Amino acid sequence: MKNKKGQALVEFVIILPVMLLLIFSIIDFGIVIYEKNNLENVISDAVTLYENGESLDTIKNTIKNKDDLDILIENKDNYVVMEIKKSIEPITPGLNYFKDKVFDIKTSRVIKND
Repeated sequence: MKNKKGQALVEFVIILPVMLLLIFSIIDFGIVIYEKNNLENVISDAVTLYENGESLDTIKNTIKNKDDLDILIENKDNYVVMEIKKSIEPITPGLNYFKDKVFDIKTSRVIKND
């Protein structure tokens, strides 16, 4: 009977890239979920500030001090639209063949003016 260590090594080398791709994809997915949750918290804080009577400029400046976020606050007729975006670079190698080089995460709220 031949030595099976060589066979195990070949099988490991064949499976390793697939396992690494799967692990990095899980990490990327976790980062996206985490950042989406953070954006939801930030926009919830912004809505609370607006409901407490803060001006839109004050809210925008408060949010800008947090992370690298793109902020859009518009006053449309009877509504205020708040939108926050963030771009995340994926760590999974080769993912740019299926998706652009960044994940764009966005959350928004529409608040009625009283």
